Amino acid sequence: MRERLVVSVAGKGGVGKTTTSALLTRAVIEKTKRSLLVVDADPVMNLPRALGVEIPNSVGAIATRLRKNIDEGSLGGEVAKQDVLEGEIFEALVEGDQFDFLAMGRTEGEGCYCYVNRLLTQIIDNLSKNYELTLLDMSAGLEHLSRRTNRNVDVLVIVMDPSRAAFEAALRIRELAKEVHIDFKRIVIVGNRFLPEMEEDLRERLEEENLPLFGLIPNDDELAKTNYLGKPLTELNPESPAVKAVEEIAEKLGLLSEAAMLKLLGKSP
Repeated sequence: MRERLVVSVAGKGGVGKTTTSALLTRAVIEKTKRSLLVVDADPVMNLPRALGVEIPNSVGAIATRLRKNIDEGSLGGEVAKQDVLEGEIFEALVEGDQFDFLAMGRTEGEGCYCYVNRLLTQIIDNLSKNYELTLLDMSAGLEHLSRRTNRNVDVLVIVMDPSRAAFEAALRIRELAKEVHIDFKRIVIVGNRFLPEMEEDLRERLEEENLPLFGLIPNDDELAKTNYLGKPLTELNPESPAVKAVEEIAEKLGLLSEAAMLKLLGKSP
C-alpha cells in the first residue's frame, strides 16, 4: 500500500495561505501524476478562484440542510444520516483531470452543528484515504485547531508574513496544537513576501523556537497583478519567482516525490 500524505496550510489572516495552497497545488499537478484532493476549509472560499474551479455546492450548505431536516424531523428514523450526508458530499466533490476539489464553505442559521460536524470530520477523513495527497487550506486563526479539524494531518505548514503578529500567531498555533493533543508529524514555517536579506534573521529566530523554515515566497509583481485581477494562479508564468520558490517548498514537503515524502516523515523507502 502506498504511503499517503495530508498537508494543512494555516496561519493568521492575510499572510497568504490561499496563495501558498494554490501554488502548492500547481506544483503537484505540473510536476507529478499523484492523485490529489484539495480542500478549501476557509469559509471565505477564495481558493476556487485561485485555482479556476467552479463550485456547484459547499459542504457547509449541505450540512445546513441536513441540520434543518433533523430539527424538523423530516428525516425518518430509519434513514442513516451519515449515509445521507456522505452521499451529498460526494455530489459536491468537483472531480477534475488533475485534482479533485471540495469546498467546505460555512454553515448558516442558529442551532448546534456538533453532531453534523462530527459526521463531516469522519467523512473527510475517509475521503482523503482515496488520494495519495490531500492539501487543506485552513481558515485564519486558531478555531480549526480548537475544533480538531486538523486531527489526521501529517504536516502543518504555518505561513508567515514579515510581521510580529504573524510570528506570534505561529507560536500560538503550535502551542494550541499541543493543548488539544493534535500530534502533527511535522510543523514547518513558510515565509511569504519576505525580502531575501531577512531570511537569515528569520531562520535564526525560528531555530530558537525549534521551528524549521522550509522556504520563502518572494514578492512577485506578476503574482500580485494576477491576484488583483482575480485570475487563476495556474496562469502564472512558470518562471515566476513565486512559482519557482513554491516548487522548491513542495519538494521539501514531500509533495513531488514519494522518496522526499518518506524522508520528511522519517520513514525508510
